[in-house]
Amino acid sequence: MTCACNQIIRITVTIHYPMRLILFFLSTLSIVALSCKNGAKDPAEKVVKPEDLPADFQAFYQRFHADSAYQMSHIEWPLKGERPNPSQTGGAKKMLTSWEPENWSLFSAPDLTDVGLKRSIETMGDALIIERLEYPMVNYGLERQFFKDDNQEWRLIFYAEMQELR
Repeated sequence: MTCACNQIIRITVTIHYPMRLILFFLSTLSIVALSCKNGAKDPAEKVVKPEDLPADFQAFYQRFHADSAYQMSHIEWPLKGERPNPSQTGGAKKMLTSWEPENWSLFSAPDLTDVGLKRSIETMGDALIIERLEYPMVNYGLERQFFKDDNQEWRLIFYAEMQELR
């Protein structure tokens, strides 16, 4: 009787062991694939401190917010962007939109002394700067993208209105 039980146990273990290996391999592979996808960033993309931005962008940024005519002439019209979808409730649904000079509200400089406001800046190479202004406590924020054109002039090329973050 003892021999028959050992054979049954051995058969059960040998059947389940390869399956465990296969499951372990598949789960490890999926974890690695997901972590690579989430962690993969463009090598040219980096988060920077405002004081580390190029001097010409810092000068542009100051003037862009101080001079309305300068601001209007340094926006790529029609300006592409996103705004909240008013037909969607209870979610961060966004819809693509564009602005024309006639329906544009001028920007003033953000109040960076506001303790609830978080500013993050990413650069993509030397010609694209992405600025995000967020209120994490209430889960709202906006995004602006600035691009250095062929004439070495900075321009606002994308604007996502203040809306619920994803």
